[in-house]
Amino acid sequence: MNSTNNFSFNTIKNFDEHIEKSIANYDLLAESIKIIADFFTVEDTSIIDIGCSTGKMLESINHKGVKIGIDNSFNLLPKSHDNTFYFQEDLRDFDDYKNASLIMSIFTLQFIDKEYRQRILKRIYEGLVDGGAFIWAEKVVCESGQNQEIMTFVHYDYKLKSFTSDEILNKEKDLRFLMRTQTSNENIKMAERVGFTDNLLFWKFYNFECWLLRKKA
Repeated sequence: MNSTNNFSFNTIKNFDEHIEKSIANYDLLAESIKIIADFFTVEDTSIIDIGCSTGKMLESINHKGVKIGIDNSFNLLPKSHDNTFYFQEDLRDFDDYKNASLIMSIFTLQFIDKEYRQRILKRIYEGLVDGGAFIWAEKVVCESGQNQEIMTFVHYDYKLKSFTSDEILNKEKDLRFLMRTQTSNENIKMAERVGFTDNLLFWKFYNFECWLLRKKA
C-alpha cells in the first residue's frame, strides 16, 4: 500500500496503481477511451494527452501519426520514443494544439485554476480538426449538498479497500490546495461557450465522469 501523506504529483510513486485504487471502475474508463479513440484518430494528425502523467493512456491508443503527452510533473513523464513525444509544460502556457484529431484531458483540468480553464478549452477546440474529439474526464461536485455528502462517503468507503483512514484524510487535506472542482453543468457550459455543442456523457461513477465532446465537421 502506498502512503498518501504529503500528496504531490512530483513525489508520488506507482501513480497508475494509485489512480486505479482511488477511482472506482477506472479500468473500464481506460478501456472505453481506448476504443472510442479508434473512431477519431487520423494518420496525418496528432493526438494529444494533456496531463498525461506516466503516458499509460496515450501509449494504449493505436495511432500511426504523432502522439504528444503534456504534463508539468517531472516525476511522472516517460521518455519520448518513435512517434510519441513527451513534454514538461504548464498547461496555462501550452498552446500547440494544432492539427489534432483527438485531445484528452483525464482528471487534469480540475487541478488548473478556474480562471485559466476557459482559455485552455478554447485552445483545445481551435486546435482540433473538423470532426475531431475532446475526451474530458473530471471529478465533479453535486448540485445538491445532501447528494454531495452521500457521494463523498460512498467514495471513502470504496477507498478504504486500499488505503487507511489516515491516508485518505491526509490526501483530502493536501488536495484542498490543489483541486478546484465544478459541477457537471458548469463544466459543460464552459465547453459550450467555446463551441462544443455535440457532447455525450459516456462514463460516470460516483463523482467522476467522462465526456466525449465533438467538433462539428
